Amino acid sequence: MSSQATGTAMTAMTAMTAMTAMSGSTAMTAMTAMSGNAAAAGNYDGTTAAGLLLARDGIVGQWSGATLNPEERTLSDPANLQDWSQIVRTMVVLQDLLASTGVSASASGCSPEVAFYHFNKPCDATATLETFDIKAHRLAGFTRPDHGAFKTQLELVRAYADLRADRLPEILSQAGYPVPFMTSIADLHPGRKEFTHELLGVTQVFATNIVLSVKQALACHRPDAFSPQVQPVIPTPGHGTLPSGHATEAFAMAVVLARLVEAERGDQNRTNVTSLFVDQLMRQAARIAINRTVAGVHFPADSMAGAMLGLLIGQYMIVRATGAGCLYPVGFDGTKVVSQPSAGTGGPTPIDFKTEVYLTDNADPLIRPPAHDGIVTDLGQPLQASPAMISAPLKLLWDKSVLEWKKR
Repeated sequence: MSSQATGTAMTAMTAMTAMTAMSGSTAMTAMTAMSGNAAAAGNYDGTTAAGLLLARDGIVGQWSGATLNPEERTLSDPANLQDWSQIVRTMVVLQDLLASTGVSASASGCSPEVAFYHFNKPCDATATLETFDIKAHRLAGFTRPDHGAFKTQLELVRAYADLRADRLPEILSQAGYPVPFMTSIADLHPGRKEFTHELLGVTQVFATNIVLSVKQALACHRPDAFSPQVQPVIPTPGHGTLPSGHATEAFAMAVVLARLVEAERGDQNRTNVTSLFVDQLMRQAARIAINRTVAGVHFPADSMAGAMLGLLIGQYMIVRATGAGCLYPVGFDGTKVVSQPSAGTGGPTPIDFKTEVYLTDNADPLIRPPAHDGIVTDLGQPLQASPAMISAPLKLLWDKSVLEWKKR
């Protein structure tokens, strides 16, 4: 890939990042940015277009009709995606993933109040209303904290503000797509990892679609809604606070990258070297999440919920790409983000977001989201993956990405 093409690819990936659009640094939504890039290749300036018209008139000669014989493409073949532009592949893969997922709120208000589902449905264009049988599998459930819990968590937001001077460069850089912070751990040179960048872009945009739906359903206030002294150092995003979108995206990307490192090393048993990769990716994802609390736009509870959802989404991406493994349903209980005092020992204490929870010495975050102080817990029997769960467009991206890592 030429340096110009590499720059164009990176620009496209930057334009479609959800966090850039969500943070208020641009007025476009992520989908609008993606649509604009999809059309950008079809425009010339007026002088160039006029020059091409004149040039054709001068060289085309007598019309010869169809002299080429392109091979007819196979209907609905995922391999056809290789012929399309990167942004089109991204949108096709994203649509395929979103068609099998959903977020729903409990009409009765019972726990969990909001759930993220995977739908097993037949892939048959001839199916009718009577034969189109869909089965829903709950993968994640969320019960939001009440105002009292958020007010207690605000103490932690105030304490984290002391780190703003130290963390500001990171906070500003991470407002957009945080690939440079993952590149510092794993080799993500765009010239050698073109499909990996696409895979990470799809992972991020898919995660954003899910997390925004959960945010909308839970409708939780940001820290600055509870105190004018929070004074965030970046614009407060225009959507709810829980779960943290940055935490969701960062942990989802960390899982996908860690699995690619495993594939490259053939190391399913997790040697010390691969475990170190996993730990570094998890530490980076956790730091990105914590920086949002330092900035004053998130509570630590938001990071707990976002990390849970992000780890699950990362695992979901691998299951949908490979048809192998398990998905372990998990729940976030926001009523437990503060510890209740014993009799006569003072008021409730906020529970902080802990990086060490996600390290391989304590859990395997590539298998299931680990428990976090009884706030994140298992919800039941795992969903066993099967070839029927494979998203063919996503599998193409995954297989291409694996090859990039095996070649290095």
